[in-house]
Amino acid sequence: MSFFDVKHSMRKSLLFLLATFLCMNTQTMAQDNGAQAEILGKLLDDQSGKPVEYASVALLKAKDSTVITGMLSKGNGDFDFKSIAPGTYILKIYFIGYQTIFRSVSVKGRSDVGNIRLKTTATALKGVEVVGEKPAFTMAIDKRVFNVEKNLASIGGTATDVLRQVPSVNVDIDGNVSVRNGSPTIFIDGRPSTLTLDQIPADAIANVEVVTNPSAKYDAEGMSGILNIVLKKNRRAGINGLIQGGYSTTNSSNLGVDLNVRQGKINVFLNYNLRDRRSPMTQHMLRKNWENNDTTYLDQYQDGEFGRKFQNGRVGFDWFIDNRNTITLSQGLTGGDFNNLNSQTVYDLDAQKNRLRYGIGDNDSKNKFRNYTTQLGYKRTFAKEGRELTADFTYNRANNSGNNDYSLQYYNLDGTPSNSPNQPELRYGNSTGNTTYLTGQVDFVTPINEKSKIEAGLRTNSRTFNNVLNTYGKDFATGEFMYDSSLSNNYHYTEQINAAYVSYTGGFGNFGFQTGLRAEQSFYSGEMKNIKGANYEIDYPIGLFPSIFLTQKLKGDHELQLNYSRRIQRPWFRDLLPNIEYNANSGRRGNPSLKPEFTNSFELSYLKDFDRKVNVLASVYFRNTNNAITNYSIDTTLNLDGQERKVVLSYPINADVRNSYGAELTVRTQITKTWDVTTNVNMQQTKISAEDVNNSGFTWFGKVNSNTKLPWNLTLQVTGEYEGRRIEPQGEEAPEYQLDMAVKKDFFKKKNFSVALGLNDIFNTDRDLSWTTTSFSDSERYRKRVSRELRLNVSWRFGKMDTNLFKKKKDGEGGGDMGGDGF
Repeated sequence: MSFFDVKHSMRKSLLFLLATFLCMNTQTMAQDNGAQAEILGKLLDDQSGKPVEYASVALLKAKDSTVITGMLSKGNGDFDFKSIAPGTYILKIYFIGYQTIFRSVSVKGRSDVGNIRLKTTATALKGVEVVGEKPAFTMAIDKRVFNVEKNLASIGGTATDVLRQVPSVNVDIDGNVSVRNGSPTIFIDGRPSTLTLDQIPADAIANVEVVTNPSAKYDAEGMSGILNIVLKKNRRAGINGLIQGGYSTTNSSNLGVDLNVRQGKINVFLNYNLRDRRSPMTQHMLRKNWENNDTTYLDQYQDGEFGRKFQNGRVGFDWFIDNRNTITLSQGLTGGDFNNLNSQTVYDLDAQKNRLRYGIGDNDSKNKFRNYTTQLGYKRTFAKEGRELTADFTYNRANNSGNNDYSLQYYNLDGTPSNSPNQPELRYGNSTGNTTYLTGQVDFVTPINEKSKIEAGLRTNSRTFNNVLNTYGKDFATGEFMYDSSLSNNYHYTEQINAAYVSYTGGFGNFGFQTGLRAEQSFYSGEMKNIKGANYEIDYPIGLFPSIFLTQKLKGDHELQLNYSRRIQRPWFRDLLPNIEYNANSGRRGNPSLKPEFTNSFELSYLKDFDRKVNVLASVYFRNTNNAITNYSIDTTLNLDGQERKVVLSYPINADVRNSYGAELTVRTQITKTWDVTTNVNMQQTKISAEDVNNSGFTWFGKVNSNTKLPWNLTLQVTGEYEGRRIEPQGEEAPEYQLDMAVKKDFFKKKNFSVALGLNDIFNTDRDLSWTTTSFSDSERYRKRVSRELRLNVSWRFGKMDTNLFKKKKDGEGGGDMGGDGF
């Protein structure tokens, strides 16, 4: 996509965002400048006289000690609170290793409290050992957060491996993600991305946020809510980092480096990961065909390896302009090769399943990709506590190229070639493509009082996708390779989504509520440039997506919430891509006429904390989906390489309706000081109606995460999951289950050197088994990756907090005020 295309597609929306941003910023600054008072001062170490940087300074009301605002001291120890109302306040100064100071200050105009000397605590002189740790999984009434750093089973893997460990989340053998048996929207750092889950190293992820029923502030996309993958970004002072590497029994390897440097107003971060993953795979399909009282069988086997080798790098910086304004800029680059190499054997069987003939061939694909992500963000805080303005822009570009080879030659049972009724197939293809994703967003929040606030924002997304696939098949009559239009495409797709939201949060006593309204407008267009007249344009009018959350806090750490939201699931661009993917009498294509699905989602949740040892989150929910997007299969005939072939063709359609209701229970139990267990169970009843078929059924999903601290600095983690039978409009998928285990040993006094050993899928049970019924066929499909894998990973953390890293001492002085802000 050219610069002028981008400019044309986003000009109005970006100008609207910019104008709104400037107006909001000007207005809020004007509001803040109405006050006249100011408090300023400097923090010094009592013994050395050096400035104390990044100490927490809070401004409290003298009347009731409620926090008004706060900040961190600057590189030279300075702090200042501007544009505050005249009156009496309390300064609370806190920093690890120093005694907490409270100081009363009365101010009418400008008050300089001078140098405040902080005294070290007795334990600080001996060295402080931090024993508190962030739990692996935390729950709130509206969001659950999975701490990836605490997960051992996904070390050395990808985001797909991480999500397999997250409670409430299910990942199938192909990496498709579901929450409560529905598709969520997946974000990276809160924004859309062209990266796939297998292109994100697990070692680059900080945590995963699960929001099952988002408010109007979030995108309305996603039937089952939002999964937000938060990448690592360190902001600790000084130089610190992490180096890690690993190897597994599948000859997979990984290497990663995280580096962070912070001093004064600048924080620089760098991440690099190298990943080489080997994943052998076996597939089997048995299909029964019947037509005109004639029954035959097709028995197909494939064996091969799916290789993923890529590098991922990210570099950026935070510029703390002052204690109110911060600018962040980052650049990411990911590139690699994804190869899928398979040998295939196909048997034709008669009605008694006797072999008539067999075919042998290859089905190989090799793909290269590059992904570039640029993010620019701005954040402004104000003197009034809780008031905040953020704006960001994300540019994401992905380029890809590939080639594929397909061959199938049939033989008689005696080994002689057979060209009837199945003629030989020999094809090759090459492809190039690119995707551009642009996102701009502005958010503003302002409190009205201690229990109420208003939030508002604007957002625009623009995506352009181009793909060219040229496929050539051999004409065995002439010996020449001919262009096959049925398996080729030249596809161009654009998408524009504009959104605005406003929400109000309020309450009284122990009752709270939030109401919100989001408006989204979307435009789609697609064109098959190699087929005349094969194009479409869809302009969806402004859709309204309300949300309401009612919360009641009860005595004894109880909390009850009832919420509702309206959501949308738009077709993925590959679901709209009309080209055919063909493989041994089976095919799949997209559906350009596919429409978005709309869901009304209701949820009642209950959260209880039992003495900080047991946390219980119980939910019941109901989802009503119209125009539900689902897969559908038909028996048809395709003309390939000049030959007619009967195939089962699958493609997505809009079902009439899909209703789901269920219950979910998540319990995190701190059984002892060294052992905690998180259990998640979800049960659901689903009914779906599509075309001329109806199906319904009950399914359930369970997952257990156990973390145990053992003697000798050992940590043991065990994760198990089970997913019951799942229904489709024309069939079902068999239950799945697996068990993972990992142990980690920390070395040295600082526990900064660790060795982790993990065994994934201990009993080698992870596989995919499904059944599909059409008008003239019954199919059973089985797929199995090499999932039992022993992984060894080594990591080393280094560095320390040093607030004066790059500052020079004055000649002849051992301390005192260094002055300046570092960089």
